[in-house]
Amino acid sequence: MAGCKVIGLDREQCDVVYDLTNVAGIASMVEKLGEIDILVNNAGVQTAVSIDRYSEEARRRILAVNLEAPVELIRVISIGMVKRKHGRIISLASVGAYTAHTDLWYGVTKAGVVSFTRSFASYLGPHGIQVNAVAPGPIDTALLDNAQPERIAELMKKVYTGRKGTPAEVAETIRWLALEAPEIINGAVIDITDGCLLR
Repeated sequence: MAGCKVIGLDREQCDVVYDLTNVAGIASMVEKLGEIDILVNNAGVQTAVSIDRYSEEARRRILAVNLEAPVELIRVISIGMVKRKHGRIISLASVGAYTAHTDLWYGVTKAGVVSFTRSFASYLGPHGIQVNAVAPGPIDTALLDNAQPERIAELMKKVYTGRKGTPAEVAETIRWLALEAPEIINGAVIDITDGCLLR
């Protein structure tokens, strides 16, 4: 990304192999990575089941990956950012943060992303750190493929262009927030929903 050294983190086949359900081990993992100037919280899971069929294991997993892990990553990584008086943090929220969602716990975690983005921006902003989020609507990814068909159909009725967004469009918004957005943009949640929040 524009001359940056990018370190990817995933459960398999990535620069750093790590399971984000292990929230307690995040601090130790981050210590090995060195200085981090930009953090993108992009990991997320969704379980396409109704609330009455949610298992305890599935609930714990989605809370850990979508909510607890990004909060812990921000907490740990921002320590160095505060010392350097600079840093940018971008997290992935969702249109599901603002609308009724067939996956209740997914919607809950994404609403949490909106909340912690604003809270961390208030806390870290005085130290020169920008904390923002993006809230995509229907994007052509495996996560959307895993959603309930009626949920997808409802969203597609609302988008202006009649098409799903692309990962590249979301990535470009994240790149702008990470590298170009003016300092006044802090605590913001950028709507990438093609209008589906407005109709």
